[in-house]
Amino acid sequence: MDNNTQCPIKGCLGKWLGGAVVTFILLFACGFVIHHVWLMPIYQATAPLWRPMEQMQTMFPLMLAYYALLALAISALFCKVKKGKMACIAAAGEQSECKIGGKHCPIRYGLCFGIVIGVLMGTLCAGSYIWMPIPGDLAVKWFIGDVVQGIVIGVTLALLCHCCKKKDCTSAG
Repeated sequence: MDNNTQCPIKGCLGKWLGGAVVTFILLFACGFVIHHVWLMPIYQATAPLWRPMEQMQTMFPLMLAYYALLALAISALFCKVKKGKMACIAAAGEQSECKIGGKHCPIRYGLCFGIVIGVLMGTLCAGSYIWMPIPGDLAVKWFIGDVVQGIVIGVTLALLCHCCKKKDCTSAG
């Protein structure tokens, strides 16, 4: 029985799209902090490697499309993995205890999911070091930034899902 009568994000499609919207916002916000604040001095020191700012600005719609596709993929993966986890808990006959600090704490789950997503994204970005003449510290910072970003997204999605499942966390989310 689904107890989401009060939840603004109903059903699988709604959860997926709602999660994607939240993920898109987090990708955009984290991307700004990582690239325009933290890493800007490195980008300025290696300016010949990058497009001029005027060209970068024309690429803004492509960046938004990139973030949108990434957000849809991350949210879909989160929903699929979360649904499988809840099915396993129910099949084992366990009570979910998805309260904060409980056996199936959403923060712990979000951390695990976020670390995996962050390591994947970070490895893809940092791997550019193999093919591009970028400084090694930039590759390491890309990796670290993506892991932190993944954790923020994972925990946020887990808490968002948790808020919609206050009473019965064993139904697929």
